[in-house]
Amino acid sequence: MSADEPAKPDPAPVREFRGETEEENATAVPQSVIGAAQAYEDAWKVLGLKESPGVVDFEKEVVFLATTRGSRIQLRCRDEGEGKLQVMAIATRDIRPGLRYLIGVFLKKDWQEVNGTSIP
Repeated sequence: MSADEPAKPDPAPVREFRGETEEENATAVPQSVIGAAQAYEDAWKVLGLKESPGVVDFEKEVVFLATTRGSRIQLRCRDEGEGKLQVMAIATRDIRPGLRYLIGVFLKKDWQEVNGTSIP
């Protein structure tokens, strides 16, 4: 990129679902890329949720799930070129009761790989 070219904005999810649960044992759900409906359902059940936090069309979309015991969480995304997306969760360090979760939804057509996981 030359000095005359404007910088490309960082990629962002097309939707985000966030919330809080009292299920502190849900830390068994690590930061993960989820590309199938059953894995998504398994993840939100482990979080202690009674229903899906949001609808995802896994034919066209993939999700990135992150959790924290801190009070806030957000995603930072970087386009690494060649269809590769790097997603990082940034959380505050103040520990609170319960667990906060953030699910970022990305379009499969835009990415071939998310955090090293190939997207079918």
